[in-house]
Amino acid sequence: MNRTGISLIAAFIFLPFVANAQVENPRGIYKMMTLTGKQGEIKAPFDQYKICTDSVTLMLNVQGRQFSLGNTDKNVLNFTGEEADAHDATATRIFNSNANHFTLKWWSTTPSHLYFPHNDWCTEYYESGQYSENAKVILDALSSPTATDHRIPFIGTWRMVGMMDELRDTKRQLEKLREGNRFKTNIGYLIFTPDHVIMYSNSRSGGSIDHVAYASKKKIMIGKNDANNTPRRATEHAITWFGKDCFAMEVQLEGYRTDHEIWERVTDTTPLLNKIASRYISGSR
Repeated sequence: MNRTGISLIAAFIFLPFVANAQVENPRGIYKMMTLTGKQGEIKAPFDQYKICTDSVTLMLNVQGRQFSLGNTDKNVLNFTGEEADAHDATATRIFNSNANHFTLKWWSTTPSHLYFPHNDWCTEYYESGQYSENAKVILDALSSPTATDHRIPFIGTWRMVGMMDELRDTKRQLEKLREGNRFKTNIGYLIFTPDHVIMYSNSRSGGSIDHVAYASKKKIMIGKNDANNTPRRATEHAITWFGKDCFAMEVQLEGYRTDHEIWERVTDTTPLLNKIASRYISGSR
């Protein structure tokens, strides 16, 4: 992935040219660095990011191999200044803000939380250009135009079509699955990179990241031992291709039943992050 991988297409993000002013709207991807709340100012206890655009603000939370991504803030984050809103004393405030960093101050009504106070202010400080290892891989994959690589046919973004018990009469079954999923919005996606696979589900507003190894065109290995030698075996998945842009991946379900996930390549170049953002902009869920 090149160094421009973590960026949003211009339709969503416009980074300011002047970074010295502290009164700009935050635009770009920012990581929470510190949180000031019930325990005073502490290092951010969450691997949390704000993806700030002119149209929507998305929040990414990464917990190990799992992540959530959604429109948690509901409103676009724009500069407000530190002073109280004349019409709402507890309205969220954005200040000390430019392309490099911003401060978010919000009124917490959360009871009995480890970090958030009850009926008091909570302050989060964010910086751009900061990422955990997994967050960088996730954001690179989500925000880059759809890729292909003739050497590794899996590379790219794939949309789930459905499930098949057995790979019989595949042409008729595939058409039936495509027709049934034509207007569904709760879609699952896979993004294969040279080293990782990112799984995202609209219905879950999140997904997971894992290591992947391409043993052959007909077999991939997903996962490997976690840090500290935690035993987590990689799982082997047999692959059956239906042309270069569609494949079935064998999966083991509960009760040791074998099933097949059907995936079709996303052929337009729009980054998946833009598709996710557009769902919230249009109001569809």
